[in-house]
Amino acid sequence: MVTTVNNILRSIHRAQSSEIDKLNILTICRNTEKYIGLLCQTQHNFYIPAQQPWNDAIEKRPSNLYTLLQDSEPLDYIICYDRAEQYEEALQMSRKLHVPIILVDMCSQFLVRPHHLLEDMKVADSNTLNRNVILQIYSNNHIGMSWSNSTPSITIPIGINVHKFQNQQLDQTLISMDNNTIPQVGAHVAKHIRALYPILPTDHDNIEDITFNKTRYFINTNKSITVKTLEAMAAGNVVICMKNRDTENFIKDQETGILINEVEELPTIIQFLEKENNIRTKISQQARQKIILEHSLETFLTKWVVAFNMVKSAFYNHPI
Repeated sequence: MVTTVNNILRSIHRAQSSEIDKLNILTICRNTEKYIGLLCQTQHNFYIPAQQPWNDAIEKRPSNLYTLLQDSEPLDYIICYDRAEQYEEALQMSRKLHVPIILVDMCSQFLVRPHHLLEDMKVADSNTLNRNVILQIYSNNHIGMSWSNSTPSITIPIGINVHKFQNQQLDQTLISMDNNTIPQVGAHVAKHIRALYPILPTDHDNIEDITFNKTRYFINTNKSITVKTLEAMAAGNVVICMKNRDTENFIKDQETGILINEVEELPTIIQFLEKENNIRTKISQQARQKIILEHSLETFLTKWVVAFNMVKSAFYNHPI
C-alpha cells in the first residue's frame, strides 16, 4: 500500500505547483462502475482498492483505472459515494494517507443512501451523517438542498453520452431491468411482469450490445435515480420508478417517466402504455430530450475539473 510519508510529500508538491498534471485518485468501487467510468474520462489516474474488484459486465474497465497496490503512486484524493456506510472506510484511508475526501451524494437526505426498492433505511438523527469532507458533490439541486451545510459544494449532474444510447425501435416489446441487484429484488419485480414481455438484463458479457437500445421500458429497482436510469432515458425507454421525494423531483409522471406507488402496479401501467402509443411515444421523446438538455457529458467533465481544482486550493486549510 502507498505510504503516508509519500502522500504528504506529494501533497506539498501539489500545493506549491502552479500546474496540475494527472492526479492519482482513489475511488470506492461498490456498484459504482458506471460513475467511475465517467470520471475516468477526465483523463486523471484512478485507483480502486484491491478488495473491490471491477465488474466488466457493468462497464468496460478504463485504461486509466488501476488497482491500488504496494508500489502504486501516492494518492491525491479519495472519492466516496455513500455517506452512511462508505464514509468510515474512506475516512480511515484519508487519515492514514493524509489525503482529503470528496463526497458524492446521489440521493437526498430523505433516502439516506442509494438502496433498492425492498430496503427501508432510516436514521433517527440525520445530523449524524454530517461528514467532515473537503468538498461535496451533489447530483442535482434537490439533493444538495437536503444535505445543505457549511462544507464547500458543487452540483454536477451525471453526464451521459447520448450518442451511445439511441433506441433501435424494434417491433417487439422488451423490458430491461438492472440485474446487478440482489436476487430477491429481481424476483419480486419479475413475478409481476415476466408474463407480459421478455425481460432483458442490463449487464451481460457483450458490453457493446447495449440493452437499452433494444428495450421499450426500464424498471428501476432502486429508490434513487441511478446512472442506468439516465442511460435508459437517453435511449428513449419509458422508465418506471417507485414514487418518493427523489424520483418525484426528477421525473414528471407520464411526461418524462412513470412513477408508481407499488410494484403491483407494473402490469397495469405497462399494458396501458402499450395501448396508448401516443402517450408512450411522448414520454420516450421527452425523456431523451431531458437527458440531452440536462446531462451533458461535456459539462459533467468540465465541472469535475473545477472540483479537483477547488480541492487543490483548499487542501492545506482543511483539517483531515
